[in-house]
Amino acid sequence: MEYVLFKNRSYRGVISTSYGLYFSHFRLFFKASWLMALIFAIVFAALEMLLSVQLPALSATIMKQELVLKTTLSPEIAQQYLVAVFVTCLLILLYIIIEALTTATFLNKLKEHHDTNSMMVPHRWFTISCRMMGRTLKGYLLTILTVMIPVVLISAIFLAVYQFMPTATMTLFVTAFVLSIVMGLLYFPMLFVFMKYVMNSGKSYYSLLGPSYTMGLRHWGHIFTTCLIGGLIICLLAGVCCLPTIILAQAHWAAQEGFLNGDPLGMPNYINILSYITYFLTGFMLVYLCMPMLIIVYYMYGSIETYEQEKNKLAI
Repeated sequence: MEYVLFKNRSYRGVISTSYGLYFSHFRLFFKASWLMALIFAIVFAALEMLLSVQLPALSATIMKQELVLKTTLSPEIAQQYLVAVFVTCLLILLYIIIEALTTATFLNKLKEHHDTNSMMVPHRWFTISCRMMGRTLKGYLLTILTVMIPVVLISAIFLAVYQFMPTATMTLFVTAFVLSIVMGLLYFPMLFVFMKYVMNSGKSYYSLLGPSYTMGLRHWGHIFTTCLIGGLIICLLAGVCCLPTIILAQAHWAAQEGFLNGDPLGMPNYINILSYITYFLTGFMLVYLCMPMLIIVYYMYGSIETYEQEKNKLAI
């Protein structure tokens, strides 16, 4: 199979070439990324433990004191809950950063492929390349910021309208729902913007944003179809991988619901250790199940760039 980047491909060609590159060079990608994947799995497991174990347990304790026992909430429990929420927020931020840095280990090899049409296997197993980490993290954060600005502005407008027209709740809800779908669809070209920014060193994000988004918008159908098919494949695989995590999380929630109703927790002593190990293994596997989507976006970027270049040559 030909793995050259700059070639005009259909969505099927993009997806098949992406998986071909991934599986034929899996040892290379794994050797370049496994240390960051381990760190990602540690953060992922810690975050899942807070969301599925610690916060539900504290919430159940608070609700039992206030709703069932009709007693005043103890300051110790309130303090523990606030600390848990604060730590959760920090872990979410850390999760985003570590995810970006883990992605950078893949993008580092893709950048090498972009520049030389080849990839070299790292010489050592215990080396983390920092080459693309700064640019990837910057691209992540700037893309999130760019996406969130219109969301925040529109939310503020809806909130202001609701203050003056409280009777129009249903109309506002339907409008917000439709607008959310439209905005979500219009955000697909941002994937092209992100990949172009990462692959073109020396260019600022916002200097590329306007032209790249316009170009991506012209190829919206190609981007949407490619991401839809590729995303469905990955979601199916990730869903199977996450089944043990989902089952354990539901077991914790059901135990806390029973505790709220006066039943004993009924969980074995080793459940927290088992949960953390399960979350850790799930997080590690998710890295390698989801990263083909990054390669799909990479080849989608190359296909769009090639099409535009060929069109400009024909125009001349």
